[in-house]
Amino acid sequence: MAAKEGTIIAGLDVGTTKICAIVGEVSDDQRIDIIGIGSAPSRGLRKGVVVNIDGTVKSIEKAVKEAELMAGVDLGSVFVGIAGSHIKGINSRGVVAVSGKNKEITRHDVNRAIDAARAVSIPVDREVLHILPQEFIIDDQDGIIDPYGMSGVRLEVEVHIITAAVTSAQNLVKSVNRAGLEIEDIVLEQFASSKSALSPQEKELGVVLIDIGGGTTDVIVYMNGKVRHTSVLALGGNHVTNDIAVGLRT
Repeated sequence: MAAKEGTIIAGLDVGTTKICAIVGEVSDDQRIDIIGIGSAPSRGLRKGVVVNIDGTVKSIEKAVKEAELMAGVDLGSVFVGIAGSHIKGINSRGVVAVSGKNKEITRHDVNRAIDAARAVSIPVDREVLHILPQEFIIDDQDGIIDPYGMSGVRLEVEVHIITAAVTSAQNLVKSVNRAGLEIEDIVLEQFASSKSALSPQEKELGVVLIDIGGGTTDVIVYMNGKVRHTSVLALGGNHVTNDIAVGLRT
């Protein structure tokens, strides 16, 4: 659904070394004009995970206040990025029989197939962040991007499921809420980065995006325009800097 012109959208990147806030306004051509940014040193995270809520809250408040002053608006809600070594990505497949009239595939059939793919064994201490369809298969015909309106008897879908540790996500939510903000949605950091940094052509040809932060390195792989793999490594720039300092004794 397209956002209305003049709508204010805010993003919050809660990182290991710094917390960034950005404010955008939707223009008449559905582009987002950046009208405010703010950042503050991060004082409550380790390897992308909240370990001190009070310190995290203060850093969030400082970054958001700076962005609000630049944009001239008061923020009530934000989209929040999540990372950390607790993030896991798995591929799954769902299969359903087409139930539409004249065997025409409907949105209901598509949703049923995705729900079937989602029905994998996920531990109770984890929650689903994203379910990203990779491709659909109709009666053994693969490589279909959108099967809506096509005819078939059997519909399959391959998806990439991204999960996070429940406690880590809850601590992030608590930190943002205590800073006086509601959360519109939680987005995987490298997935958000890929939306802004990669072109459709790059995603189609195949590309790996590696986002090296202070405490984590986030990886996402695209092939044929779809997400094929995601991972978060608990190593970042801080570790490299520390190793150099120890090695050179400086």
